[in-house]
Amino acid sequence: MSPSEEAAKLSGLIAGLRAQIDKTTEAGELAAVPREDVTQLATEAIKLYAAYVEELETDLPPIDSSISTTEAMVMACALLRAQRMNPFDLALWFQRGAPKSQ
Repeated sequence: MSPSEEAAKLSGLIAGLRAQIDKTTEAGELAAVPREDVTQLATEAIKLYAAYVEELETDLPPIDSSISTTEAMVMACALLRAQRMNPFDLALWFQRGAPKSQ
């Protein structure tokens, strides 16, 4: 497959996955999803997001606004803990992406 075919295939898979996540959540069947699957999905999504930003040297738009503050903070705290970081470390990295004042 060509690179554009690979990208189209990934986009299709993501669309299907999003739909299935919504159906599973709405059906109240999250407990039946293996914990490891959720962790691996989050890990790969984060890697994709970071690789996109780094490879294309661009900022992506903010994460979808349908994410609640609680959901955002749950993920942010999980990421900080996974890297053994603290809020001070986050502040240093947060400045990295801040727009430069003119």
